Amino acid sequence: MPISRDSGGEIRVKIIIDGDESGHSVNELRKWLRSDDELVGAEVDFVAPDSRPDEMSGGIAEALMATIADPGVLGALIGAVGGWVTARASARRTRIRVKVGEREIEMDGPALRDPEGVARRLRSELGEAP
Repeated sequence: MPISRDSGGEIRVKIIIDGDESGHSVNELRKWLRSDDELVGAEVDFVAPDSRPDEMSGGIAEALMATIADPGVLGALIGAVGGWVTARASARRTRIRVKVGEREIEMDGPALRDPEGVARRLRSELGEAP
């Protein structure tokens, strides 16, 4: 399945951590992604999250938008998000949504404790190549 790109040819991936009212978790993830050497050239910034029609907008303080010019970096982003989620899931309950274009994946609970499984699901459902 192709990755959607914006008009500039960049890949845009929105990462939302549900229930993060304080913005602390999204800030941790932003630091994690910015410290990953494989993500050089990826822009990772705070954005307002999308709210879905069936939910109130008060449960999420911020989301992240990763903008990638090189499609090869998408695999590194998926791996980094999977690693962060797995490390975090062992300590506290985490639910995360990753959105590329109109496609969105939501994961929580025990499924997040398997980093390879998280990365495999993200790759298969979001695609890795344009």
